Amino acid sequence: MLLVYTQEITNRLEYTFEFIFEEILDIELKLTTDLQEFDESDQPKLNYSGLKLDCPLKIHPHPILFQRKICYQTLAPISFNNEVYFFESSASSFLPFDPFAASFFIISRYEEYLMRQLDKHRRYPSHHSILYRNHLLDKPIVNQWAQLIAQKIKLHYPEFDYRPPRFDFLSTIDIDNAWAYKNKSWKRTLGALAKGVIKGDRQQIQERLKVIRGEKEDPYDTYNYVCNQYKEHKDLLHFFVLLGKPGKYDRNISPKNEQLRQLVRDLNSFCRVSIHPSYRSTRNRRELTKEIQTLEQITHNDVKSSRQHFLRLELPKTYRRLISAGITNDYTMGYADQVGFRAGTSNSFWFYDLKKDVPTQLRIHPFQLMDVTLKNYLKLTPDEALTIIEKLMGEIRNYGGTFISLWHNESLSDQGEWAGWRTVFERMTEQAFKYKDEQVKS
Repeated sequence: MLLVYTQEITNRLEYTFEFIFEEILDIELKLTTDLQEFDESDQPKLNYSGLKLDCPLKIHPHPILFQRKICYQTLAPISFNNEVYFFESSASSFLPFDPFAASFFIISRYEEYLMRQLDKHRRYPSHHSILYRNHLLDKPIVNQWAQLIAQKIKLHYPEFDYRPPRFDFLSTIDIDNAWAYKNKSWKRTLGALAKGVIKGDRQQIQERLKVIRGEKEDPYDTYNYVCNQYKEHKDLLHFFVLLGKPGKYDRNISPKNEQLRQLVRDLNSFCRVSIHPSYRSTRNRRELTKEIQTLEQITHNDVKSSRQHFLRLELPKTYRRLISAGITNDYTMGYADQVGFRAGTSNSFWFYDLKKDVPTQLRIHPFQLMDVTLKNYLKLTPDEALTIIEKLMGEIRNYGGTFISLWHNESLSDQGEWAGWRTVFERMTEQAFKYKDEQVKS
């Protein structure tokens, strides 16, 4: 057990210390404001206060964990051992920065509450992030800090034991458009054919007609392929399906379509299937509830997990809306235009509502990369993408957590603009299984 002395136990402080010690390091933690208890204890202990106590480990606390309001923070970077840190501490502290204050700032997404310049989809721009600006977005920095803290404690208390980093992974597939040509209404099919004629795109017209006549597989129908990759590891695959009304950014076919409903039932019998709340649902709470109910009617299961379409995430509005709708796990935490660790961690964590200054019961599962990010935003080739993927997986292997990737059924077609990307998916999966097997053997 680790005993921590602090002059005040706040929601923010308790949340942060529990995340670092109990969730990342798997250490039993006790917080106390009792000086006598702290002084008399022979357990490993840490002084998180401005007081001079008989304890070899002290961090002079930054005030952010004792504040109740959201206010601008001084974020001047600190260089130490060739690494960059934030929230400077005192000379008497065993680290030159306050890792607890810095961790809370990053995992609570504090900076996002202060940002008014959102992109056209009302998303927080990655280039404003403190991690991006300091070239730290590609590291699970909070996990790294947790390991650093644990190592420092063990130097003074050799009996202090903590869980070594463990690698896990999850492949997630978003179904924005279940089929390219198949199972569309005649109105949409004729409209698409007319567009093809106007553009002179004979190849697409021929492909569409062959799919409709059953002479060729629909290029977006990659579900058997994906499931076969994970037939022995169903728990490591998770689909998110869009069931909203058609709109400019919601292009899936109607959720009333029986072929789509059967597809969802088939996938649900194999692995987890959750809701992919539509673009329009971010403005209409009733739409979100309706989409969840539709999926529950199809699968006959309670729907508790989600990922926002277009990764539309505006704090705290989006998460409050999900909580009201009964969602307990969300997988939206990541950037559309960059890979890496948006919340600085590869662990899941409870959403902390900064405006209410309380932790919630919504579990956030951050993802590290998306197929569209690699190909369209970063303009990478499949080989270049693999290099990035292997680096991110290596970071999680070193510091622990879950590697979560985001793919789409169409990106795994291995056709057209996505030719060559199946190999990326397969090699990523192969490497992830290898890392997991190494842990089992050790």
